[in-house]
Amino acid sequence: MAKEIDWETRGLCEELYVVDGLTYEQVSEKTGVHVNTLQGWGSHEDWPEKRREYRQALGEIKRNTVLLRKKLIHQAMNSLDPQHVYAVARLEAATKGKTIEEPINIPDADKREIRTAQDAVGALQEAVELKINVMLSRPGSISLAAIRDMKKALELIDQISAKYKDKPGVAAQEGLSDETVEEIKRRILGVT
Repeated sequence: MAKEIDWETRGLCEELYVVDGLTYEQVSEKTGVHVNTLQGWGSHEDWPEKRREYRQALGEIKRNTVLLRKKLIHQAMNSLDPQHVYAVARLEAATKGKTIEEPINIPDADKREIRTAQDAVGALQEAVELKINVMLSRPGSISLAAIRDMKKALELIDQISAKYKDKPGVAAQEGLSDETVEEIKRRILGVT
């Protein structure tokens, strides 16, 4: 007569198959339960369907979490309310398991030539996107000052776009005004 397997081992086998995504052979190696026994349990209790449901639910949770984080960050950027900023920072820290005080390091970007307002807008948009992506991936970098900087950068991009919207040919010929260059240096680059 075959040795009876306790419920804890059976539960572990199901978890290894459904949650960890191991094959029956891998579960057998880890637990010592014969592959045929595992296949019988899996067939009787529909482990493949449980695995599919688990993977689908996990994917939905990840997607929804990312969408929630995005909405909260946009809300914090628009309001600059310290409570919203703190909520985002805490959520990001909890999501990544990191401390809020973690410093931000932005990789050096490729240098590009900026001759027109459109070039400047494109470069600024890329820089802002890069910094926001870094902030999202490094929750310790999210602070009221960082969000305020991003808001200022977005406002500057809007101002430049609006200023040269109706005269793209003129902007292309003239390039950026000294005033716009100084504004970019001061607001985005922090150069005085």
